Amino acid sequence: MEILSLQIMEWVTSCLGDHAKIKRVIRLQGSTSADLFSLQVREPSGESRLVLRLLTNHEWLQNEPDLAAHEASALILANKSGLPVPEVVAIDADGKHCGSPAVLMTAVSGKVNLQPRNFEGWLKQMAAVLQPLHALDAQDFGWQYFAYNNVNNLEVPAWSAKPELWRRAIEVVNQPPPPTRHCFIHRDYHPMNTLWQGGVLSGVVDWVNACRGPEPFDLAWNRLNLMQMYGLEAANRLREHAIAHCGREVWHPYWDLMALIEMLPGPPDIYAPWPVFGLKGLSVPLLIQRADEYLESLIAHL
Repeated sequence: MEILSLQIMEWVTSCLGDHAKIKRVIRLQGSTSADLFSLQVREPSGESRLVLRLLTNHEWLQNEPDLAAHEASALILANKSGLPVPEVVAIDADGKHCGSPAVLMTAVSGKVNLQPRNFEGWLKQMAAVLQPLHALDAQDFGWQYFAYNNVNNLEVPAWSAKPELWRRAIEVVNQPPPPTRHCFIHRDYHPMNTLWQGGVLSGVVDWVNACRGPEPFDLAWNRLNLMQMYGLEAANRLREHAIAHCGREVWHPYWDLMALIEMLPGPPDIYAPWPVFGLKGLSVPLLIQRADEYLESLIAHL
């Protein structure tokens, strides 16, 4: 059992009320940018489970010191979608109580599932999330999409077997984007940020990057992850399911390229949580091959 500091425990119980007691603390796996803890809490009304996110990535905080407020605001808006999303319980915006900025939220049921029995149904359910999410009015949301990689400074990767295609991709992302509807987006929507229970999608989590941004980017980011994890066919099947649910405006190859260039300068690497959750057999050469195949398919759609 992981033990939080007494100061953090006292802050949590003070947020819940004098009669609340933390019965158990477990560190959650899978987070690479924060420390996540599951808290089993007993109150007079009964027992419940909460999640505490401690934002401990100092480099990220230097660039975005308002991360706790950002996630809390995103969760409040996301809860209006009807999707299974955590609810904010309390925030320590500047880390005064917890030593790092923190968000205390309700837990949603389920677990990460990277080896679904019904792969097609798994893809369909992830695609179905996009419509209610993107229907939210984010006109007044305080955080806007920006690319993590400066498109003006990109170079053709030496690790690729298809440098001419990367050169073309860099030319495309340096052009103005196509006309695109902007709405509320998760910004980091991929299989590791979905929870499942009995083959049913039971939670969408990790909203700290959510923003008002281009509608197709959520699909593009998920496709990027699926391509690396399972190959081109999985990414394309998700696209078809998303178009069936949301219409063709949910996808444009430009935004797939904008997602893809965020792996530069690369080479692509194995995301540490993938093997933790059972996704074995990946290698850097395989990811490079898949990235080149994916790029070739995107250029063909321009």
